[in-house]
Amino acid sequence: MAEKKKQAKKDKQEMPARETTKPEKAGRRRVKRVRRPVKRKNANAEQKASSRRMWVYVLLLLVVLSFAGWRLWRSDAVQMRFVYMWPYQNEIVTYARRNNIDPFLVAAVIKNESEFKPGAVSPVGAIGMMQIMPETGEWIAKQMGLDNYSIHSLYNPGVNIRMGCWYLSELKYEFKDNLLLMMMAYNAGRGNTHGWMNANGWDYNFGETKAIPYPESRNYVASVLRDRDEYYRLYKDKVDTGK
Repeated sequence: MAEKKKQAKKDKQEMPARETTKPEKAGRRRVKRVRRPVKRKNANAEQKASSRRMWVYVLLLLVVLSFAGWRLWRSDAVQMRFVYMWPYQNEIVTYARRNNIDPFLVAAVIKNESEFKPGAVSPVGAIGMMQIMPETGEWIAKQMGLDNYSIHSLYNPGVNIRMGCWYLSELKYEFKDNLLLMMMAYNAGRGNTHGWMNANGWDYNFGETKAIPYPESRNYVASVLRDRDEYYRLYKDKVDTGK
């Protein structure tokens, strides 16, 4: 029995030690934990780069579309259709020629006064396309010898344009063909315009829009002159002005 125990103990001592794979498993886990963040980092970098490229393409596309849209908006056809429209063109040209007034100027005045709306009424009571005040309308009708005139006549586009062109002709004569003074008088009144001339020492050669003291009249005159030039540019070959 004692010999068997000794033999068993001897066999146990001679038995090779069991190999363990834990270090290897641990090693594999460490390797995996090291590699995975690298892959994620690369993927994130690629994703960010792709996102930046996409935004660059989007911005370039927006720039191209904006430029194309601006070119389209500035095209003559679009400007004539949506910005510098010219309804009642025949009436304007007819009465402008009859009174020796630039029809492009008349179109610009109407655009700024009423946007070509026959029923327009201002807060101070000016009526119609050329925004004629009732008392001014009565005076004009009397000077022109218009029969059956009433305040309601100012809502008639043809009558309003006819009277407005006649009045511009009177201002043209009164202010000796000075366009700035004419437009100042049409907007602010003849009395105010003569008052500004006296107060500032202006003569009939006055030509500085920025020197007009009243901001509303200054902006009005500048806008009318700008629009007159645009009407001329767009319609000079399409309208028979009789010249």
